[in-house]
Amino acid sequence: EYDVDKIAEDGTVTHFIDYNSGTDYPVYAICDDGVNAYWVTNNPVGGKLQVYKKALTATSSTAGTLMFSSPSITVTNAVMEYTKERIVMAVNDSVYEFATSATTLPTAVYTHKDPDHIFTSITSSGAAIYVSGYSGIQSNIYKFTLTTSGAMPTLTSAITAAELPVGEVAFRIYYYLGYMAIGTSLGLRVAAVSDQDG
Repeated sequence: EYDVDKIAEDGTVTHFIDYNSGTDYPVYAICDDGVNAYWVTNNPVGGKLQVYKKALTATSSTAGTLMFSSPSITVTNAVMEYTKERIVMAVNDSVYEFATSATTLPTAVYTHKDPDHIFTSITSSGAAIYVSGYSGIQSNIYKFTLTTSGAMPTLTSAITAAELPVGEVAFRIYYYLGYMAIGTSLGLRVAAVSDQDG
């Protein structure tokens, strides 16, 4: 058995999600909005994508609420982040955005042309949302700008904001005060972020 735990400010560890090894699929990605946690896994029976949510104040004795499932997708890799009042989730080779109240998986806002592409991290600046990923020895950071054509700004298609040297893989990106920290297979890069061109 293995668990996803939460650690309180006083250091107290509380089991949050319980899984039985050999029976359940792992949690591939998890994020929170300060009130609820959201996570993606596969259905233990059919092996297909499921997204759950549960209040951060709950323990493993409270079951997660199934937000939606997709019988056509088996998760092999995922990352998710709550940013700009939405959840951005990359599953396998596709990127999705949805509200914390979603009940169905929306159409992907972007699908990479290489089905073996692996998305690794999500962050946002003032004007955009960035997603890093790699395929083999080539790694890129994609920029999604926001359009206000609806009641809530939605993501546009992906633009390549940065391409790392061949052989260097981006595993984690994080934006803070005009700079992006990029954790790679070779160490740490720090880049200035321009709202105009990424």
